Amino acid sequence: MWAVITTQSILAVSLVVVIVLLLLQSRRLRRREAELQVVSEALLDREQLATLGRMMAGIAHELNTPLGAVRCSVGTRQKAVAMIDEAVSSLAGQSSVPADEVAEFLTRVNRALRALHGTDPVLHEALTRSDQLIRELRLAGRGQEDEPQPIDVNALVEGTLLLAQHELRDSVTVNLELGDLQPVPGWPGPLGQVLLNLVLNARQAAGEQATITIATEMSGSEVVVRVSDDGPGLPAGASERLFKPGFTTKSSHEGTGLGLFISRRILQRHQGRISAVNRPAGGAEFTVVLPTVRSDAGCVDC
Repeated sequence: MWAVITTQSILAVSLVVVIVLLLLQSRRLRRREAELQVVSEALLDREQLATLGRMMAGIAHELNTPLGAVRCSVGTRQKAVAMIDEAVSSLAGQSSVPADEVAEFLTRVNRALRALHGTDPVLHEALTRSDQLIRELRLAGRGQEDEPQPIDVNALVEGTLLLAQHELRDSVTVNLELGDLQPVPGWPGPLGQVLLNLVLNARQAAGEQATITIATEMSGSEVVVRVSDDGPGLPAGASERLFKPGFTTKSSHEGTGLGLFISRRILQRHQGRISAVNRPAGGAEFTVVLPTVRSDAGCVDC
């Protein structure tokens, strides 16, 4: 009898202990789940902020050169207007002006007018690129995008050089080797930004008295663009990391490490690709390949 009671008591106590342990474990699990939820939300917020930060840095990166071209052109126009004012003021109040002074006046005015007219295409290209970028951002905010349009890559190269001329200056020699190309379907604003990134990277890598070569050609049904420089070339092992966000060989005030990352994303959207190698003769060469016909698959990881 006592043995039976004792066994039943032990079983009852054991059952109670098990129930208590299960309740405690359940409580711990709920607390852990709540903690994980808090951590998960914090990580999500951090990731969203990081994504927003990368987006804003990308926007700043893409707008920087067009705005720089506008600033440079505005400065040139101001200097030209000042030259005209000075020339006019030098003749003001004179009842008779010698012929040699009239000739000098006309020479100075013509020089100033040429400077003014020279900024017009630069301003047009800069404002067009900025408008295209802003339109892209507006559509992206609505989850939309423009239909791809035929793009003359050679014309895009020439527009890029026009936009970058204040960065290239007279010390940089640019060799153009443009072949006969078929148009590629895509978006001129983002694709122009890829070319601009490559040209400016070549300029910064090669330094003063640099020589940059831009060559285009057809390879089957693909357009190939090569941008090369005569600088020191890519650091050892850099070709595998070049297109990762944050990687840069520039100083902190010169580069964000986003230009090539953004360029690769843009090319993926165009179903294209980009690669980089060191040239046997020295310097680096970046190659962009773009299809002239888009497939139905769309881009991967855009």
